[in-house]
Amino acid sequence: MSKKKKHRTSTETNAPQIIFQNASSALPTMADEYTKERERASILDNKSISLITVLIALLTVYIPLIPFETIYSTYLNGSKNEFALVFLAVLMLIASFVVTAISFTKLIKTIKLQEYRKADIDMICKEDYLKCDKDVMEKALCEHYQELIHYNSKINEDKVKNLSGCFSMVSIVFFLLLISTVILKIVS
Repeated sequence: MSKKKKHRTSTETNAPQIIFQNASSALPTMADEYTKERERASILDNKSISLITVLIALLTVYIPLIPFETIYSTYLNGSKNEFALVFLAVLMLIASFVVTAISFTKLIKTIKLQEYRKADIDMICKEDYLKCDKDVMEKALCEHYQELIHYNSKINEDKVKNLSGCFSMVSIVFFLLLISTVILKIVS
């Protein structure tokens, strides 16, 4: 009583077959959205690198302009008013260095936040997937892209949060360095 099993094709099964006719329309949209999210990540990374460059340029320009001898001589021989102005300028310098350090930390964190997920080529090329009907494969690809887009979008949103505060911080550093340097030049 051996029974041979006969392999059934999808047309021979009793189960109703679901056809995802619109998957072919949705797939290019999903792939396009995935590409846009990856491009957005590159733009955010480039903005972070640009802000790091601006911070380095600010420090490179302003540190040689700071009259450290004025700070020392005012501490030793200056009047109370001069000492108060120099003390205020030094506090501004210290604040600018602290804000610069915080900015650098946030910008580096933004660049190295997390690795993006990419399309799983190994999964797509598995024999099981390649044997599927075209509509089923396109539906699976749409779901795969949807998962990738949501994951990568969350990473980009975290980058935006880190980056948004850094623009203000760079402006603050600029003004603190400018004002403190001007005060020190006036006192000298």
